[in-house]
Amino acid sequence: MKKKLLVLLITLMGLTYYSYGQAKPDQKFGITWGGFVKVDYLADTRQNVTAREGHFLIFPAAENIVGGTDLNDVANFNILAVQTRLTGKITGPDFFGMKTSGMIEGAFFGQSDPDINGFRLRHAFVKLSNDKVDIIMGQYWHPMFVTAVFPGTYSFNTGVPFQPFSRNPQLRITTKGKVQFIGVMFSERDFASRGPAGTTSKYVRDAFIPQLHTQLQFVGKESLGGIGVNLKTMRPTLAAENVTNTAFIGYFKTKLGKSTTFKLEGVYGENMSDLLSISGLAEAVGGGFTSNKTVSFWGELSGGDAKSEWGIFSGYTKNNGFKDPVGGAVYGLGPTVDNVFRVAPRYGWKSGKMTIGLEVEYTTALYGKLAANKMDIDTSGFNSVNNLRAALSAIYGF
Repeated sequence: MKKKLLVLLITLMGLTYYSYGQAKPDQKFGITWGGFVKVDYLADTRQNVTAREGHFLIFPAAENIVGGTDLNDVANFNILAVQTRLTGKITGPDFFGMKTSGMIEGAFFGQSDPDINGFRLRHAFVKLSNDKVDIIMGQYWHPMFVTAVFPGTYSFNTGVPFQPFSRNPQLRITTKGKVQFIGVMFSERDFASRGPAGTTSKYVRDAFIPQLHTQLQFVGKESLGGIGVNLKTMRPTLAAENVTNTAFIGYFKTKLGKSTTFKLEGVYGENMSDLLSISGLAEAVGGGFTSNKTVSFWGELSGGDAKSEWGIFSGYTKNNGFKDPVGGAVYGLGPTVDNVFRVAPRYGWKSGKMTIGLEVEYTTALYGKLAANKMDIDTSGFNSVNNLRAALSAIYGF
């Protein structure tokens, strides 16, 4: 770990020297470093489905009844600073008349639980811009994570599993104006689909068809909205045929008065485990594979001023079962979870570059099993499980 950090520091120093050493005195080309230090104090009333030692909470764990006792009904506590982030924003000379910029961003979240505290890539892209279009080439947010309309929670889950969450290598074109067209061709990397070989991008790579997304965004003075459609093709095994899944998104944001913002989003899609939604893929009766269908909604009210900020987030997601009868193994993220609900109020105190935020997150989940028709989710005999998380966050931007 010490060697990795030493290499990282030497690299950053070298990039900074290069960026300022190559530019002429009257040029503003180079790289500017920023980011934040963030520490989270977390307390949960139950065991949960999470990532990174409980830091990234998704939903409560199912009942595990042994001798009449639910072994997952056990509280836990942790302190982590792995969300701390370093961002380098790059500017340079024009490319055939188009403005150029770029960004490199990493965090200490690691690639997996054994790699927690490890430095990992978040974003890495170059951007070409003129007065009509922006072009992004590299790793950036999935187009269904709309950067203009997403939850402002202190929790790093940012509304998961209701809000699609993923970063993908891509080519993105966005037009400018009051009505904007967004077209994206992309693949999978850190956030990948689940299937017979585990969680891997191989299913999409072997399909030989990149993921495709189109979106229309309508921009007003005090409001913004949009609709989009996503197409994902994957090949679960080399012996299987391609499976094509679709997803749809609609979203809206508006100002309410001088300091309050309202956000609303809805998503419907198939096999969206790569977006950290409850969903899955299964072996179908008669061969081949089938996908399940999920619908999600979330809304948020937020506001604040120079000294404080507040917000309340709420989300609901429902598993609508599989498209065809399941005849074999089921893969995914909570593919037989029937529904999940969450409400999360928050309040923060701000001064200078420092924010202290308090957030309470109540999440409930109802598990189930495949019904007799092998398509729907049967919840008879299952009890809802719930978790209450209290989180205190200290954030220092630089």
